Amino acid sequence: MLNKRQKDILKIIVEEYVRTAEPVGSKSICDRLNVSSATVRNEMAFLEKEGYLDKTHSSSGRVPLEKGYRYYVEELLQEDEEVFEEKAYELVDTIFSNKIVAREDAIKKACSLLSEITNYTTVALGPDSSRHKVSRIELVNLKEMDFLMLVITDSGHVESKQVSFDKEEVNIDELTRIMDILNDVLRNTPLNEVFSKLNYIMDNHLIQEFLSYRDSIINNFLDAFMKFAETNYYVAGSSNMLVQPEFQDQNKLKKLIDILEKKELVNIIKESPTDSLYIRIGRETGLESIDNATIITVPYENENGDKGNLALVGPTRMDYKRVIPLLKYIAKDISKKYKK
Repeated sequence: MLNKRQKDILKIIVEEYVRTAEPVGSKSICDRLNVSSATVRNEMAFLEKEGYLDKTHSSSGRVPLEKGYRYYVEELLQEDEEVFEEKAYELVDTIFSNKIVAREDAIKKACSLLSEITNYTTVALGPDSSRHKVSRIELVNLKEMDFLMLVITDSGHVESKQVSFDKEEVNIDELTRIMDILNDVLRNTPLNEVFSKLNYIMDNHLIQEFLSYRDSIINNFLDAFMKFAETNYYVAGSSNMLVQPEFQDQNKLKKLIDILEKKELVNIIKESPTDSLYIRIGRETGLESIDNATIITVPYENENGDKGNLALVGPTRMDYKRVIPLLKYIAKDISKKYKK
């Protein structure tokens, strides 16, 4: 258990290090707490011994360790919405109050704004759609040989893909028959089981006779279907981490880029609790190749009660008291946008 002075010193060190990215010495703490340098050094030594702080060399000031950041966010953090200029919140409100802007575009704009303000990476992860089912598949004739394939779920989500055929090969009756087979087999199929059902269609030669259409129809269905996964998340400001002092090392940069490209980050966020704000610091993130990052996730809810996550990714030296209120604010606005 830390006493009040130790808590005050730890709070100052964390917030000063967040601001400057430089080790914090005893002098700046003495001036703020009006105590002797010897007292501050003793308290800092205690906090270092207990694993809250570290020093880079014998004459340096201290920097927070994971334990120090964890204690800070759980015991010392006082969220202050006024830290961000009021204009930031006004910009968020403007995005979500615009009825002309589609929900997905509003979320993307808000993510980009959050990344721009914080200089961190923002990830919006949509509600898990795996429990939803295929309701129907439609092929709509646009003009002559051009069609629009629609994949519709029981939740009303629609994805589409334009399909074109050569004039000589189009037979409306055959196209209708193929769509009937797809609907018979895939209707009420959970989205995470669609691929196995498609294999069933192919393995059992249900559309083998329609050789001229088969590959085109299946490939275009897959293109439309894959959009469910593609639109389930959005990343903004992925390059922001590259300008942080912690990631100037070339090896760390390479590892970070690999994590973003392989969607490892998205998979970790997907595993976050969806009932409250959740903070992973350092090794808690599960990013074994990067040990000095923080991931903060805040849940939001769609009109069906399904939960998604809005996440902010930055260094452990993250400005927690500034970013958490804004992250919560945007997540709340996303929930409202779903329910309008």
